[in-house]
Amino acid sequence: MVKTSRVLLALCASLFVFSLSASSAFAGEPATVTVRVEGFNGLTLLPQTQVTTNTTPVPVEGGECSGTSAGGALYDATHGNWVAKDGSYGVEISGIDGEDFPSFGAGNDAYWLFWLNDEAGSVGVCAQQVSNGAHIVFSAQCFAVGPNCSSATTPLHFLTSSAPSTTDLQVGESVSVTIGSVNTGEYTLEKTLPEGVVVSAGSGSVSATPNAAGVATLTFPTAGVFAIQAHAPESVPSDVYTVCVHNGNDGNCGTTAPGQTTTSTTTGASLPVPYKGPYALVPTVTGITEHRTFTKQTAPQLLSGTVTDRSAVTSVSLILRREYRGRCYAYEGVRERFLKAQCGHGTPFKASSSGTYSYLLPAKLAPGRYVLDVIATDAAGNTTTLARGSSRLVFYVR
Repeated sequence: MVKTSRVLLALCASLFVFSLSASSAFAGEPATVTVRVEGFNGLTLLPQTQVTTNTTPVPVEGGECSGTSAGGALYDATHGNWVAKDGSYGVEISGIDGEDFPSFGAGNDAYWLFWLNDEAGSVGVCAQQVSNGAHIVFSAQCFAVGPNCSSATTPLHFLTSSAPSTTDLQVGESVSVTIGSVNTGEYTLEKTLPEGVVVSAGSGSVSATPNAAGVATLTFPTAGVFAIQAHAPESVPSDVYTVCVHNGNDGNCGTTAPGQTTTSTTTGASLPVPYKGPYALVPTVTGITEHRTFTKQTAPQLLSGTVTDRSAVTSVSLILRREYRGRCYAYEGVRERFLKAQCGHGTPFKASSSGTYSYLLPAKLAPGRYVLDVIATDAAGNTTTLARGSSRLVFYVR
């Protein structure tokens, strides 16, 4: 069960982290920061998202929050999809991206812990002004056993990562990061890393285990853009850092590829080589935007859109996942219905053989949090690069 000492530490810290009376909120300077939200059981509710804060106060129930604070950054990153109110302890955030915890004193067993630049927040989120380049993380934590919290639910560690030794490298070259770990009950830096730490990039295609000093070295055998992140059991993942790998002057990472042509076998004319590289295909989805919230009446039933490409689009497939009340589902195209699935996993179903796609679901989508992936391929061999806001959309039905 949850240890008593950790329960008391977590409870006191949680009350402190979110304590800021609305009347004391003030505006600082706008800043460009990143925001990430981690739920229980390794579920990332909001991938690392860059936002620029502004001086307009953010409304909360019974008060307001400084727009240039960490709370203001969270509001911008989630497009206001949070539950926040001014209570006896000040502004309390009890819900983020559809993951809601009851207020303190209402039988609650979980809360949101706020991290700034790899350290637990020392003031309330609406009091904490942030600077350019700040990394903000909200992680779900437990202070008692209850509906949201079992003995194995709460993360025991918060993983930290240094920036990569370089962000622009050639195929075959290596990059290093240094991984650390903070105890989530005492907020102190741990002397050793938790068991099972793995640093991965490219959806796990490249990975490494940190050495005794916490240094992990990754070598990239192919060109592309790779997101590096550390994971471990019972741990909040580290911040994400991106590196770009190119194979000489291949057009990646700002390099200029030499003009290449091929000869037509029918006319003998010189033709340009089809473009191959990241973001060769750019999909759009009609009527659905990132973090849009629908009602039961306005919920989508038709999934449609277009794919812009430099070559002919040969296939468009979709993956549609749903999360509702802690359970995960994925749409199965053959059976034409949602089936229980492992969180974060789904099976593609074909929507088109051209750059315009349209798929009619059997019924309007039921309440829940949805993730829609658009996976397109073209004649040049390109495949969609998943990117939030274009080829991957998170939206809600209430």
